Amino acid sequence: MRESRTVAVLLAVSLLGMACASVPHAAPEAPSPLIFKSEAVGAPKPEALLVALHYSGSTPAFWDEHIRSLGVPVRTLLPQGPRPRRDGFTWFQADHEGKTLEGKTEDVERMAERLAELIREARASHPELRRVVVTGFSYGGDLAWMLALRHPELVDAAVPMGTRLLGEPARELPASHRVLVLQGEQDAIIPVRYTRERVAALKGRGVPIDVRTYPDLGHDVSPALLEDWRTFLRQSLQGSVD
Repeated sequence: MRESRTVAVLLAVSLLGMACASVPHAAPEAPSPLIFKSEAVGAPKPEALLVALHYSGSTPAFWDEHIRSLGVPVRTLLPQGPRPRRDGFTWFQADHEGKTLEGKTEDVERMAERLAELIREARASHPELRRVVVTGFSYGGDLAWMLALRHPELVDAAVPMGTRLLGEPARELPASHRVLVLQGEQDAIIPVRYTRERVAALKGRGVPIDVRTYPDLGHDVSPALLEDWRTFLRQSLQGSVD
């Protein structure tokens, strides 16, 4: 009797193993499409597109009053980070900050590719668009820089703020492009010395990039920073940056 029970158990285990082996592994789920707001401001068919990327824990609505203050015709593209965080959304998984520099860069590159696809779709839907400018703060600044760095065929100018400037140029950026980095000198997350050295190194490699810093500002925006942001964006959106 004991022997027959043992045989039965072994047979059951064997059949279970065969059944499990016959079930194919489920393919990883494709990421959900990014949610975004887009509208024409100041004209029915603006010739410039502004892509603005919020910081972690915020929403696309962060940009509304700042875009209105520009006072120039523009089509907006305001994506929303795919993951809830605090009272808003964020762009990366919770383990992003614990990753190596290479891991962080890979995360930003993957999300930037998804954002690049939104820009392609916007340009295809609105053939009147002649210029694209991207901006963002903190994680949004990391993404704005990566878009300018990896997709110069899509982006004409960028204003990343509070950014780590992750990634290295894989190809030459056109001399007509412009990147202006804005950052507080009291930033406790990204040391301003690092930003200055990084910008100098990139500039030495021919990247058309500059930095402007603000003495009493931390990892935040200020009236002075926003005034410089508006000035550069107005010029870039209208194609008048020297």
